[in-house]
Amino acid sequence: MLHESVQKKLLEKISNSSEFVASKIYASYLIYLVEATNQGRPLKEITIAIEFFGKDSTFNPAEDTIVRAHTYTLRKKLENYYLNEGKDDEYQLKIPKGHYEAKFVQVTSELYHSKKFLRWLKKRYYLVIIGLLVCLAAFLWFENQANLHQLHKYQFVEKNDPIWKDYLQSQLPILIVVGDHFFFDEYNPKYNQVVSIRDGRINSVEDLEALKTRYPDDSVRPTEEPYFPYHSIWSLPPILNMLFAVDQKPLMRKSSSISPQILGEYNIIFVGSIKTLYILKHTLSNSHFSFEILPHKITYTPPDSSAPQIFRTSLHSTGPNEDLVLALKLPGPMNNSIFIIASYHSLGAPEVVTYLTQASTRANIERKFIEKYGEMPRFFEILFRVTGIDKTAYSNDMLVYNAIEKK
Repeated sequence: MLHESVQKKLLEKISNSSEFVASKIYASYLIYLVEATNQGRPLKEITIAIEFFGKDSTFNPAEDTIVRAHTYTLRKKLENYYLNEGKDDEYQLKIPKGHYEAKFVQVTSELYHSKKFLRWLKKRYYLVIIGLLVCLAAFLWFENQANLHQLHKYQFVEKNDPIWKDYLQSQLPILIVVGDHFFFDEYNPKYNQVVSIRDGRINSVEDLEALKTRYPDDSVRPTEEPYFPYHSIWSLPPILNMLFAVDQKPLMRKSSSISPQILGEYNIIFVGSIKTLYILKHTLSNSHFSFEILPHKITYTPPDSSAPQIFRTSLHSTGPNEDLVLALKLPGPMNNSIFIIASYHSLGAPEVVTYLTQASTRANIERKFIEKYGEMPRFFEILFRVTGIDKTAYSNDMLVYNAIEKK
């Protein structure tokens, strides 16, 4: 319990504060409650009404709320005082709800010192800001050094690599085409709003126009927002790392937005779903492959004109999967290169991109071509079969690989 002299000083400070100086009745009421509490006198509503507010023995608390009203206001004044002039006080005067005893309570040490620290910060905020900037600069410097150290560990593709030379030493701008699924919008009266629809049989504006011809009453239009499947996005990092390592700054476009006019203006890399090739599907005429979307089927017509071979894969599942992946580096119309890495499912394309960019596995591809042709051709075609579970690949096989002569 605080010494009486300390309590007296604290009560004087409260009474002289802006919150109480103009409300003498509340200052007096507060002193009365503190003294009665210290003396151990029972503080009941009737007792307070008679002793402090001058009521007689006929006082009825149910009809007269003077004690409760003044006590409520007193609590609010104390709250305001400790939010302002008394915010630095080590002891606070408390009147618990439902009671009338008034006691001084020491502010917890943690809270008290936290307040002192905040006041110190407020007075010296500029020093704090300078300190934070110094710490941030130090952190960024160490982070940069760590990143540089990590970069030295990476083995990037040599600029004269026979598979990627056209891109690593490209004089043309490089365009990465990211396959995006074709969606279209249709008003649905059931939901009273426009809904976006993905139909595996509709993969271009031309397909959508054909649908509108069959159903002229339907109001459909291409969706404005693109949708990129997993195999498009997760195929990008290895290719971007390889190009950035030789200071190539590729452009990026979604496949649904490119036109035939640009096919000769860039060295192009496509990554994504076979379903999202759109205009680029016409470049397959330079290869010995053709494909169907439903069912998932790739037809290979050998250069020697022997019987075509058909390769199939099932629809995607969350369990065991097989995927077919086309890796075609094709001649463009202006002596440029068009590299297509496209799969049916999300399993295949990211796995083959990694296979084509890693030193050990890329060397395996080059070895096979050298054994067959005596050199690694500039243009080539490969069909992979990738097996795994859901999106995790376990193995891949090169089913077909040929050199492609520029026509």
